[in-house]
This record gives sequence, structure tokens and C-alpha cells, in this order.
Amino acid sequence: MSSLRTAPAKKPSRNRVKLIAAARRLFAERGYADVGTEEVVREAGVTRGALYHQFADKRDLFRAVLEEMLPEIGQRLYEETMARIGHDREDLQVGARVLLGIYAEPEVRRLFLIEGPAVLGLGDWKALQAPLSTLFLDHALRHLVEEGLIAESEMPSLNELLSGALQQAALGIAAAEDPEAARASYAAGLDRIIEGLMRG
Repeated sequence: MSSLRTAPAKKPSRNRVKLIAAARRLFAERGYADVGTEEVVREAGVTRGALYHQFADKRDLFRAVLEEMLPEIGQRLYEETMARIGHDREDLQVGARVLLGIYAEPEVRRLFLIEGPAVLGLGDWKALQAPLSTLFLDHALRHLVEEGLIAESEMPSLNELLSGALQQAALGIAAAEDPEAARASYAAGLDRIIEGLMRG
């Protein structure tokens, strides 16, 4: 599986970096609704004007936090999957388990899975994270095509179906009282689906 990191854009301003870092810490600790922009500004050590020079509002700042997290999640997905597989055809099964494990971690679960859909709306949240699952699934499914386990014509529909399954698992982990138990349950279910594909 190729790395999911995107090419770096131009270097962000120092104030932007400070604001995103401060917002990420505060939102992860107490949640979006309980953190005001004045507190973010104070934590970042910048002026209120600097905040509104970089971001339209608190929601825009929160979106930037998630946009910072996405390539981090993608890189971890790549590295941890590569460390665990013995053959390329295992990308899909192992990668799905790795991704659900990342989703169950406290910061990712709080910011990305609980606050994300609530703050951005489910549609915007799905659109934001879609490139992560699409790239992962395209690459993993390509290996199954190369092994002759699925037809290339099946890739688009399987990508959509598996992406939906991963999104539903993410939301289930977010809502669960025991995220780790939910992760294990969804991982087992996805294993059953993926094993069927790998049997050809």
C-alpha cells in the first residue's frame, strides 16, 4: 500500500500552526462546544485578530484541525499496515483492522468521530474523510484484482460498499460506551466480509 500522505503545500504561517495546535488540545480535552475562541487565542499566544486573519470562525478552525489529522491518520495507516502484512493481498484486511484501531483512540474518536459529524454535519464530514478511505481501498482492492480474486470492473462498487462499511464502523465506535469492544466487533464483521472477497 502506498503512503497516504499528500504532497506538502506551502508552509503555513506560525500563527496558523499555533492556533491549530492550541485548538486541537482544547477541543480534545473538553469538546468543541465548551471551548471559546478567546481561550484558543490565549492558549496559542496570539491576538484575536490573528485568529480571524487565518480562519473565518471557530467552525473553520475546527475543520483545519481535522484536515491536519487526516494525513497523520493516513501515514499511520500506511506504516502500521506495512509492518503487519506478509503479502500485498493482505492490505485490505490488515489495513481495515489498523484503521478501526486508530479510530478507537481517544483523541481521534473525540475529534474526528464524535465532534466531526456534529460540528461539520454528516455530509461535510463524510466528504472530508472520503479521500482517506478511497485511496486506501483503491490500492488494497487493486492487489485483489492482480491476484485474480476480483474483477477490475467490480472495484468502484466494492470501494463504495467498503467505504460505507468503514464509515458506519467509525460512527459505531464513536457512539459506543466501550469503544474498544465496538472496534473488536466491527473488525470481526469486516473480516468476514473481506475473507469472502479474498476467497475469490
